[in-house]
Amino acid sequence: MNRNTPRARASDHRTTDILIVGAGPTGLMLGCLLRHHGIECTVIEQRDTIDPRTRAVMVHAAGLEMLDVLGLRTAVEDRGVRQTRIDFHTRHEALFTVDFTALDTAFPYYVNVPQPDVEAVLADRFTATGGRLLRGLRYTGHQEDGHGITADTLTDAGPHTLTARHLVGADGASSAVRTALDIGFPGITYPMSYLLAEGAPLVPADPDASAMYIGPAGAVSLLPLPHGTVRIAGPVTAESLDRDSELSTQHFQDTVDTLGFGPALRFERVDRIAHYQVHERLADRFTSGRTVLAGDAAHLNSPAGGQAMNTGFGDAWALAWRFAALLDGSQAPLLADYDRERRAAAAEVARSTGVLALLDAMRRATTPAARSSVQEALTGYAEAWSQLYLHYSPAPAPTAPAPTGTPPEHLALPPRADHRLQPGARVPGHRPEPGRHTWLHLPGARPDDTPLPPLTRTAELTPAQRSWLPAGATAVLVRPDGHVAHVARTVPADPHTTAGTTAGATAETEKEAA
Repeated sequence: MNRNTPRARASDHRTTDILIVGAGPTGLMLGCLLRHHGIECTVIEQRDTIDPRTRAVMVHAAGLEMLDVLGLRTAVEDRGVRQTRIDFHTRHEALFTVDFTALDTAFPYYVNVPQPDVEAVLADRFTATGGRLLRGLRYTGHQEDGHGITADTLTDAGPHTLTARHLVGADGASSAVRTALDIGFPGITYPMSYLLAEGAPLVPADPDASAMYIGPAGAVSLLPLPHGTVRIAGPVTAESLDRDSELSTQHFQDTVDTLGFGPALRFERVDRIAHYQVHERLADRFTSGRTVLAGDAAHLNSPAGGQAMNTGFGDAWALAWRFAALLDGSQAPLLADYDRERRAAAAEVARSTGVLALLDAMRRATTPAARSSVQEALTGYAEAWSQLYLHYSPAPAPTAPAPTGTPPEHLALPPRADHRLQPGARVPGHRPEPGRHTWLHLPGARPDDTPLPPLTRTAELTPAQRSWLPAGATAVLVRPDGHVAHVARTVPADPHTTAGTTAGATAETEKEAA
């Protein structure tokens, strides 16, 4: 696996359809998806090599479905550890569990895999399929006209110019693209420092589950990683360390020991140690003319539930089909819809990962009834963190984490039993084809009265999908990203074969969702 890419030459001058700034998971996933659509694409990255730090770890079911479409899921899983649960331990020996095994997908689990390995797999595929990856190239600004983008970059050898029809800023939390566009990035910074260490644990970790250990005043997660190593990280105390201060192994271990879990959170060998601040931020807008933001350049959230890399994958998935349609001449406001939908999705991710109040509820759950209430509140977390049941809607204002003392029932997230294939809803387990809509229908339902885009493929709804149909619906038109565009109520070919309809039913199509 080649993690290094030749540096760009200052004399290079290329035109491409899509120029992506940032070769992290979001930028490379988008690059691979664009090449899957046959779109010319260039990714530029300031770093000469892949950053070796682990950073993000979890790849959830929706991300695994995307990787599977690209034929890369096995390559990623081979570099990671498959997990089926997240267990929550408290000092009073309560155990709460988020179980992923009942998800409506071929991949009812998540994979702990170091971000550098994910980037390497994606980079190899991107370049192998004709994508152009230029390292050692720093974005310094761009200009836009009615025809496209001219981006200014800098190498050690001098200026470098690239032109493209569209520009994507996937260049992380300190995004130079977002700064150049003067887009605000409001939000909060958690007051405590998160401590992190990786290495060989003193006590082997459960091979099937990540865990959260919750003490009286702090908490840490324990994530199994490849080769028997683990990551222990979290807001152990209310202490805030200076950004430039050093964190010793002894300080880390002494602080974690205050949680009271003894050998379960001790290392035999520490390979890496760090501390960092956690932010929740949402860009004021994700688009500006022909430029869009994606990944950490557009949104930041708590590491709870391992959502960062997966939300970036979702941005890439939402952009790829839109760029394909725009390059084919579509006049629809597809980038405006991306802005609306993905800002709403990022705000919802922030809600599902703001778990400080949930951890506090677990600390206070000392009776069987209280513990049962907390476990019930966890019902929708596997669904939310898997991102399989995402439903696009107008973007709400970002909300602060729930305050300490919030009752457990107010911490609950919608369970999949409430999932319905309304416009904007994702169809879990559905495998879209690049650039093509899908007409999913009950047996006998005719699409004649619903206008279908060119090359739309048809398939019968599975039993699970039928259970998610709104009352009276007989078919759904699904966009290339797997989200419902229309819900149709049509006249079936044989009114005796389709429940819930009559021979006199009239065609009705709900308002299109983007």
